[in-house]
Amino acid sequence: MTDLNTKMDINAWCQSYTTAFSAYDTSSISGHWAFPAVIYTPNGPVSLTSRERFDANTDALLGFYKQHGVARAVRELVDVLPFSDNAQAITVDDRMEMADGTVIVRWKAAYVLTRTPDGFKAVFADASGELAAWKARGTPL
Repeated sequence: MTDLNTKMDINAWCQSYTTAFSAYDTSSISGHWAFPAVIYTPNGPVSLTSRERFDANTDALLGFYKQHGVARAVRELVDVLPFSDNAQAITVDDRMEMADGTVIVRWKAAYVLTRTPDGFKAVFADASGELAAWKARGTPL
């Protein structure tokens, strides 16, 4: 069972992460990660071995989001599965919205977070839902 403080810390990580995405702030986004990091896609895992490599991937993603009118990222924590005191798996519900609140796409995602001296950092994310959501919209990522 995840204690209340850990859940609050994870919720804070989620909100800070989407704030960084909404601000199109690559540096802040990558600050939420520990490296090497793995992004799982239906084509297999992508290992991002450094912050520089992660930032290049994120810059491309943010360019795609801008092209499709994303003004705001919204995330709700759905579930937490504790592996240990310092490792947690989470499931989230993500939405990309236009400035007027219209939902562009929505998906569920999963992350593995590790506790560091600087707070929680992601080390793994499953991007399958995101890729499927954009593809179903007719604008594959």
